[in-house]
Amino acid sequence: MLRLNNPRLRASAFMRLDYSYMGYTQKTVELIDPLLSGVRTVVDLGAQNDYRHPTLPAPYVKDTYYHNKGYVAFDISGENGSEPYDLSVLHNFPMQYDLVVDAGTSEHVGRGGSFSWEAIYNCWKNKHRLAKTMGFIVSENPKTGNWPGHGFNYYTEGFYKELATLAEYLVISLGEHPAMGNTINGWNVYCVLQKNREEFISLEEFRGCGIRTG
Repeated sequence: MLRLNNPRLRASAFMRLDYSYMGYTQKTVELIDPLLSGVRTVVDLGAQNDYRHPTLPAPYVKDTYYHNKGYVAFDISGENGSEPYDLSVLHNFPMQYDLVVDAGTSEHVGRGGSFSWEAIYNCWKNKHRLAKTMGFIVSENPKTGNWPGHGFNYYTEGFYKELATLAEYLVISLGEHPAMGNTINGWNVYCVLQKNREEFISLEEFRGCGIRTG
């Protein structure tokens, strides 16, 4: 078992992990904590690990964080009891949630092993559908120019500003941070959005928001 008590060791080790190891960092929890008092139901995109813990493999978030909440994870692998939804395809979900969390998942959504506008648009439309009106969508994903080769979709703060304008989201929080202390090429963009309407934007509008492929 690998122990990651030293911040520099944590950053370098995290970069060497298989890319399937994604999950919550301390920053993720800092974004979510202020919302939890009004949250009863949570859906995670991905069977997320909790990297606040100093050992690898890290435990699952469902076992460490969301106590006394209605919690479910959607992961195409079905790992750790998650529901095997393919987020690149649109779904009519049986319920909506107070909180939708995308902590390192949507960057991996593509089609046929490559970038696809339709796939990432469907993923975001699914995120929107999963959130209740006045519910929250928390996203933390790689910034454009970082995490080389990690996924298909990379984000900027400008993407969220444009998306929020078009979809009438309220931006609660928006910024960048170095995941696991990796200031070299490990920067993520984070955003907390509050949903204000049921209708989502069109594919053409979404394309103009500025998703990048690297």
